[in-house]
Amino acid sequence: MASVVTAPVLTDGVVTLRGHRPGDVDDLVTMGRDPAATRWTTMPAPYERRHAEEWITRLAPAGWRDATMYGWAVEADGRYAGNVDVRLETPPDIGFVLAPLARGRGLASRAVRLATRWAFDTGVPVVHWAAHAGNLASWRVAHACGFTFHGMRPLATPGRGGLVDAWEASLRPDDPGEPRTTWWDTPVIEGERVRLRPAREDDVPRIVEVNADPRRRHWIAGIPDPYTVEHAREFVARGPLEASLGHRVAWTVADRADDRLLGHVSIFRLDTSWQPTNGEIGYWAHQDARGRGVTTEAVRLVVQHAFTPVADGGMGRTRLQIGASWGNSASRHVAERNGFTLVGHHHADGVLGDGTVDDGAWYELVRS
Repeated sequence: MASVVTAPVLTDGVVTLRGHRPGDVDDLVTMGRDPAATRWTTMPAPYERRHAEEWITRLAPAGWRDATMYGWAVEADGRYAGNVDVRLETPPDIGFVLAPLARGRGLASRAVRLATRWAFDTGVPVVHWAAHAGNLASWRVAHACGFTFHGMRPLATPGRGGLVDAWEASLRPDDPGEPRTTWWDTPVIEGERVRLRPAREDDVPRIVEVNADPRRRHWIAGIPDPYTVEHAREFVARGPLEASLGHRVAWTVADRADDRLLGHVSIFRLDTSWQPTNGEIGYWAHQDARGRGVTTEAVRLVVQHAFTPVADGGMGRTRLQIGASWGNSASRHVAERNGFTLVGHHHADGVLGDGTVDDGAWYELVRS
């Protein structure tokens, strides 16, 4: 790798990467005290002026001098907007944080592209990215820059109270630098009686309730026993990540009157290369919402969204399928009421909650 003692100036015409200056101290202090920086990074907390002065006068310059870190100040609109660092460890990795005034404008992605391209041109063979599991804002930047997601590693990165789970990804010099998966939106969809919306933390108690229900546990194998609040929180957190990886889009089915969870509906198998415009719908209802047509309406809304062209805000699907246990009449009725056609009776198709095996009923609906 090249020996460089001061930060080179890099720009794409919108964002400029440069060395840190004494005049950045006040803005760096403001950024370091922002709640998002406190939550997702290990910047000192409380962040004081001396921390900013030490970073600007000692730590960032030492990284260049000792060839341990390529660290830049991010500048946009003529003022300091954040930091981006390529740390020359084994393996090399990247870190970035933006000031609140600079977020939501694509500036971090521009900064990361400039920094990684310069690092690759100087001989860095790979750049890894890691963030606390759940840090969607950081993953959105890495995703936009073409990083390949590798998964979650338990207790793999420092947090405020000790080690925390980490999401991990990497970028190589020959990677195209563009998103590798479709990051599906999860729009709020209003129906007559229900609202489809992303899952939230306040859904957790009712998610726990439905997964303790004997009827659900009979038809679905593999539900943890007991099903805890932590399981429900993991379920909520998994939704946005799966949407970002192009796997699945999931909604809470909520009551339009009070927004409480009534059920859940999702469309998955969105990333199969042999069926690139297909999808499968899955659903469940809270026990106090069954028999009211809630799930039928939710599935109808999802079908409409899935068949709407991408250019019009939908998902551009051409064929949808639903699979249910042969004996699960309630689930099968939802498919039939939405116009799905029974196309297969598969023998010994799936394991039930008690370990027995049931046949499968498979339905399809093709966009006309």
